Amino acid sequence: MTSFLPFFPHIRSLRGGVGTRQWLGIILLGHLLLALLYSLAVPPWEAHDEWAHYRYAAFVAQHHALPDPTQRLTTEFEFDEASQPPLYYLLAAAPMLAVEGLDDYEVQVNPYISGDSAQTGVNMAVHDAAQESFPWRGAILALHLGRFVSILISLLALVVTFAIIRYLSRGRPEIALAGTAIQAFAPQFVFISAVITNDVLSILLESLLLYFSLRLIVEGPRPRLTFYVALTAGLALLTKYLALAVLPLALLAFLWGAWRHRRNPRLGGRLGRSFVIFMGVLALTAGAWLWHNYQISGVWIPRDPVSQRSLLTGMQDGGLDIQWAYLPRALLEGFYTYWASFGWGNVSPDRWVYVVWLAMLLAGGVGVVLWLLRTEEGARARRLVLFLALFVIAVVGLPLLRELLHNSPHLRGRYMLATLPIAAWVLAQGWAYLGGQRRAWLSWGVALWAGGLSIYLLFFLLTPAYAAPRLLAQPPRLAIPIDARFDDAAQLLSAEIWPTDQVEVGQGVGVSLAWRVLARTPRPYALSIKLVGAGGQSYGGLLTYPGQGVAATNVWRPGIFSETYWLTVQQELPLPTSAQVLVSFYNPDADSSYLPVYDSQGAVVGQGVHFGSLRIGPGANKLVAPPEAPPVATFGNVLALEDMDFLPGPQQSGSVFPVWLRWRALAPGSDDLLLSLQLLDANKAWVAGADGAVSNILLPQHWRQGDILDTVRWFPLPDDIPPGDYTLVAVLYRAGDLSRLDVIDARGERSPDSVFPLGAIKVR
Repeated sequence: MTSFLPFFPHIRSLRGGVGTRQWLGIILLGHLLLALLYSLAVPPWEAHDEWAHYRYAAFVAQHHALPDPTQRLTTEFEFDEASQPPLYYLLAAAPMLAVEGLDDYEVQVNPYISGDSAQTGVNMAVHDAAQESFPWRGAILALHLGRFVSILISLLALVVTFAIIRYLSRGRPEIALAGTAIQAFAPQFVFISAVITNDVLSILLESLLLYFSLRLIVEGPRPRLTFYVALTAGLALLTKYLALAVLPLALLAFLWGAWRHRRNPRLGGRLGRSFVIFMGVLALTAGAWLWHNYQISGVWIPRDPVSQRSLLTGMQDGGLDIQWAYLPRALLEGFYTYWASFGWGNVSPDRWVYVVWLAMLLAGGVGVVLWLLRTEEGARARRLVLFLALFVIAVVGLPLLRELLHNSPHLRGRYMLATLPIAAWVLAQGWAYLGGQRRAWLSWGVALWAGGLSIYLLFFLLTPAYAAPRLLAQPPRLAIPIDARFDDAAQLLSAEIWPTDQVEVGQGVGVSLAWRVLARTPRPYALSIKLVGAGGQSYGGLLTYPGQGVAATNVWRPGIFSETYWLTVQQELPLPTSAQVLVSFYNPDADSSYLPVYDSQGAVVGQGVHFGSLRIGPGANKLVAPPEAPPVATFGNVLALEDMDFLPGPQQSGSVFPVWLRWRALAPGSDDLLLSLQLLDANKAWVAGADGAVSNILLPQHWRQGDILDTVRWFPLPDDIPPGDYTLVAVLYRAGDLSRLDVIDARGERSPDSVFPLGAIKVR
């Protein structure tokens, strides 16, 4: 780190201030330890495009050459990095040269990550602890070496931040230390520092460009300083094409500094040399790389051609097609992901965290404004703050424009982290000014907030998000015992659902499952949990890997674990209906195969396990229509027969004829309630019958007052039935004790023997 100090005279001047240098070292050490912890906690490939970034660096280490920017290096994920500039990957590849087996890891994508609910998991890849655990080897070792390169780069970025704030707040090293600590412990910066991504080098180089540009404005163009500015700008473009946003600022700083020092008699000779150096270094770095791209691919910038075409087309047509309606949401998402967004942007803290950051930033901004109005720095401070504002606009504006051209509100904060030194300075300087002499510690309070938050999110958000299910010593006591075996892979021991009785469309159903894992499967099977009603109609469900995404069946650990999921009830017909939970293991990549299911006796029971019993209603706003006419008959204050239809004949012996009955539920019925249709002769003797459920859609225990139930029954006539006149009757009885429900007809009279005549049937 000491070899880096000659570039920063404002740090070098602190050699007499041992206390300040020691505090800076403590801050850097704290960031190093925190970044190492994050690097160990984040599983491989669980940072945005990390697999693609790794493949680029591994390609360089293997082939000692750069990849063709027109060819993909990866096929597993949507995005590829082969068209990126090479500087970061050259650095990341350096330690990988000593590693064998850079291709020994076959990444397995989690295809269910796109679910709307976090219960489908946040892990973009399936992780085998045996392959990824320490001691590392092959690709996993190379990955961690590349991550350590990122951490070293982040330490240099913090040195640059200290230099920037030291330059902005002269004579106040405590502000520079506090601002550096704020950035060092800001959760998003720690996360980016801990993974393989070219964003971390972009932060360093664009911050360095900002520092040299500020000096160029104040001190004027000098050959050495101009060389630093141009070299940093060129290296930034060799790292990430979004650096195009800050290249004009380097030229602006050069011209601004030249204008301010135009009356300096010594400037004349230096100005010409400085300009030649500026343009020459840019041409040898950024210009040479752009020409290299053109020679290989026919375009200057082979990355993101869609945005380039949209931009050029808009300029030719006299206006860009920008969806400004997306702007507020894009800025909001950019703010969130600027401060704390982990994984692939799918692991984030609660909203209150961002509210605190916003409040602190706004208060810091107020403090900076007051400081500008009263500081002795005067014009110098206002001049530098103006350049800071232009820098922020440029760094934020280009990725924002790209998202709006794509009709997308997904502005990613990591693209804008080069402005972190500015945000850290605003927080440190602003809060220090608001606190005054008596409360100068306030800016350190912001740094403590950042550090405490990063530690909290590490242990209570990030680590649990990727943790495998906790194995239990004993199975949990869930309400529904099952004991079903899914092939030789697992046993479903028990389950529980709630609510246990009824649910409406749009509401949630909780499902708890207790598993005993027996063995791994050769390929991963997804866990399917559905609410199914009559005819197998699905009323909601989810598809994910077990353990809420982190325990695919080909990597899960033998033992007992329990998990809970929530299903949202969806609007499907028919409604209302009785439904059960159906659990199965499904593999869409293997001809839609299922794991076979066996009961406790070893008999095959099918492709899944059904359990529970729920009534699914149409929703709270669904009004029950009142009956249009008095019922034909009432059965035991449970059912009212409202309408019926059948073919009275003449019927042919041995045939079947349809019977349709419409009922209105008056109250829930017993779960063993059955409907018996009987054919009686002239002497009221039984001739034929057909027993079964009143409704194949809604079970009796799920009936509610006003429910309409339809019975459709094909009544069979015996082959030997004599021709003549018969009576079709209906009886409702309880299968448990064969007791019948009393019947009251339309006149209010009780039917004898609880038998209700539906009508006459003629048989020929």
